[in-house]
Amino acid sequence: MTKIKYPDGATPLNDYSELIPRWVKNLSDLNRVEAENISVAQKKYLKRSRNNPSTWFNASELKSIHFAMFCDVWKWAGKFRKSNTSIGIKPHLISNQLAELCADVKAWTSESFDLTFLEQAARIHHRLVFIHPFENGNGRFSRLVADRYLIAYECAHPNWPYLQNNDKLRNIYIKSLQEADKGDYDPLIEFMRTYGARNL
Repeated sequence: MTKIKYPDGATPLNDYSELIPRWVKNLSDLNRVEAENISVAQKKYLKRSRNNPSTWFNASELKSIHFAMFCDVWKWAGKFRKSNTSIGIKPHLISNQLAELCADVKAWTSESFDLTFLEQAARIHHRLVFIHPFENGNGRFSRLVADRYLIAYECAHPNWPYLQNNDKLRNIYIKSLQEADKGDYDPLIEFMRTYGARNL
């Protein structure tokens, strides 16, 4: 496979040795096969009964979700990355940062907080993107996890737009994540609302 050109803000891959379908030759092929795999994972995780996040929001289950999304495409699906990427924390910090997020989510599920479920989901989405636990697919993974979180509380999740080939929407989305990096979650919440996310 020749080197693929990725859209701005994406995590580019330089090593395709763990790509499973050998017929993939370009970004269009890769997007197609990944979308097919993700669709299967969405049916598995977004259509099932609404389990309280305290029962599934842990590192093991998060790895399982990523694996389900990419297991037909990449051999590294569901495995924490061991190399630095263009965004994301250092690999040796992933386990601890993820454990902190899981502890926060557990607290949200067992105590009373001022944050709405949508605000919580936006924070989950942002922090998973910020940690960037996997080699690739972190944005799509983070969106699915946030959606599952909202469904658990019978809230409407966003019908996320396709961001791979839409520069304008992608730039708005990335800007909302960058604002969240600075502590302002309103743009990300508004982006999610624009595409249908709602509290109870």
